[in-house]
Amino acid sequence: MGKRAIDLLLRAMEARSMSLQTSALHQVSRSATDALIAAKLLVSGGHVPVVAGMDDYEDEPIEATWSAELKSFGYHDSIGRWVKVANQDIAACRVDFGLALAKMLVAFERAGPSRPAPLITDLVWDVGTIKLARAKASVPVWFARRLGDPGVWAQLEAMIARKPPQEIRIILTSTPGERIPETSQKRNHIINVADVAGDPAKLAVSPQVLGARVFPGQAQRRFPIDHSNDCGLVWHGDTTLTFGGDKQRLLLQIMFAAYWTGSPVLRVAAVLEEAGYGGQVNSLKKAFGRREDWQAFIKFDDGNCWIEA
Repeated sequence: MGKRAIDLLLRAMEARSMSLQTSALHQVSRSATDALIAAKLLVSGGHVPVVAGMDDYEDEPIEATWSAELKSFGYHDSIGRWVKVANQDIAACRVDFGLALAKMLVAFERAGPSRPAPLITDLVWDVGTIKLARAKASVPVWFARRLGDPGVWAQLEAMIARKPPQEIRIILTSTPGERIPETSQKRNHIINVADVAGDPAKLAVSPQVLGARVFPGQAQRRFPIDHSNDCGLVWHGDTTLTFGGDKQRLLLQIMFAAYWTGSPVLRVAAVLEEAGYGGQVNSLKKAFGRREDWQAFIKFDDGNCWIEA
């Protein structure tokens, strides 16, 4: 289906409303939107009756209403004139979470309801249980969205405190890894779907990558430094570091590829460009944001950078 379509789907999952204007998604990427509709991951239905009305040369959001007399959606402008709104301009679609979650877990032996059971309406679902290597029993899986919203996060924290798992629980999410807060409920592993995908152009979660993320201490690895295939995990000595976000992981993949070939020194500007950072991100410190733990194994000087274990 393509990485762009997967990225758009995860963004749609994070939207405040469950109903999205199809025309708005088309403006982001028509091909990706159409691919998701063709795959039935986006389902058409209903309307989002909000338009940008042009009145006195000012754009402003206006609610479109249905006129039974004129048999159309529209709104009245400042002089009372009826402005018709085409159905396709406000036609809505929504994510089929049941199908999306089934595709995420297609590589696992899963038990549970055929459709995810809502735990918090439109925010958190129980997806059943999966078999995961090194787990003592079947592992319960939830899916949650919008965890960067403090209100949503507070609801999830309260729920997992009330319902602790026997051993561990996996909570998959569409929220980017860098926006997921730290939980005090350590038996719950909250993981962005893209961070454990076997292929960035597919939704399917990799059992190997997920297993390494949940049981990092049991993974066979090189010393003094090693990493998971996607560089979402870096093991440095006795420390396990987790990195979220496509760009950070790609940056690490580039640097580790140089490290393992014996030519570790790279130009910072070239690494940042190859990893997809824009011109405003012109240093490793900006690329990694507020965290500083990466400096334990990444060194930089005079425009160069390298991994030093």
